[in-house]
Amino acid sequence: MSPVATTPRSTSPVSRASVKPRTVPGPYSSIPETTADLEWAELVSLDLSTFENPGGKEALAQQLKYAVHNVGFFYVTGFGISQEEVDRQFELSHEFFDLPLEEKLKYAADHKAASYNGYNGPQVYEPGVTEHHPRHNIEVYNLPKFTADFPSASSHPELIQKNWEDIVSFGKRVHTNVIERLLVIFAIVLELEDEQYFVKRHVYDVKGEDHMRYMKYSARSDEVNEEAQGLYSTGHTDLGSITLLFKQPIAGLQVLNKDGRYRWVKAVPGTITVNIADTLSLLSGRYFKSSIHRVAVPPPDQRHLDRHGVLFFIRPNNNVPVEVVKGSPLLAREGVYETLEEFAEPIDVGTWVRKRQEHIFKEGYKISSAAAGVREGAERTELEAVVAGIKVKYWN
Repeated sequence: MSPVATTPRSTSPVSRASVKPRTVPGPYSSIPETTADLEWAELVSLDLSTFENPGGKEALAQQLKYAVHNVGFFYVTGFGISQEEVDRQFELSHEFFDLPLEEKLKYAADHKAASYNGYNGPQVYEPGVTEHHPRHNIEVYNLPKFTADFPSASSHPELIQKNWEDIVSFGKRVHTNVIERLLVIFAIVLELEDEQYFVKRHVYDVKGEDHMRYMKYSARSDEVNEEAQGLYSTGHTDLGSITLLFKQPIAGLQVLNKDGRYRWVKAVPGTITVNIADTLSLLSGRYFKSSIHRVAVPPPDQRHLDRHGVLFFIRPNNNVPVEVVKGSPLLAREGVYETLEEFAEPIDVGTWVRKRQEHIFKEGYKISSAAAGVREGAERTELEAVVAGIKVKYWN
């Protein structure tokens, strides 16, 4: 494995993010974990290698029941993908973001079509930007599902094309080994007669807006970090069903607890961090908690390093109606059906995703900028919105 460069690079011609460069030898996962004394979240960990054991998936559902209702965050292990394969995806993330800006912009996402697929960065959100913004340290490259509904390998940069088979294999095994098993576990938690209920609504070969993501937060100067109130990304919930984040060593992810305090999510070796998102929460009558989370500036001993991510954002197929699952004994006992306010004519997931993304593109940095004078964990009510008839909130 070639050395992985972690030297911060500017993502904007006016960025004030200059910090001392440093190169860490070996794979990204070999970067030492922080030694800072942080307040870590206590999260349950599911060993998916036990799924096929007699009573295995039922035991996993019992183990997960509290977390999906009260926390919305958990780990999975035993997912059958080697650390070497994961390291290779992080290496590709480094290699992609090291490309010249003009090359990345050739693959810019089409925001006018409410699409995230392709490259996203400050020059995509604000073409020709000349003003500094602390959020200019974020870059993303999204790859949609590897199906006939989306462009082939030739639509991607040469780096991606050369590694296409490995990327496709990685993405499809994540769906089979992790996503489908979790969807079965969710159905068992709700005590549904059909444990394939959610699997049937997340069929890989049916059109949907799932995507794999390479992500980079470039290290910033102390001045810019202070301006951004110590945050890379403000509090939010994700749009889809679940989000998967492969373990990476630089601390930053935080989850909002019931007590209104954010706690750090520890990078546990051999794990994927999973969080419940808005659409699955809606399908469960909001019984499943869509977790509120954010990304803080890393602790001092890691602050000089760029923070990379390999993520999967999972959404139901576009033709699935946004309506609460029927016939759940658990939801009946919990009184969810008694207080339910549903659409007379539910929108489909494709419409919900498009409207939500249009809102994000319109609000842009307003949504993602820390609001001065708001106590930690408080909802920013001025940024509440109703999108396609569904209330959406943002947090600090």
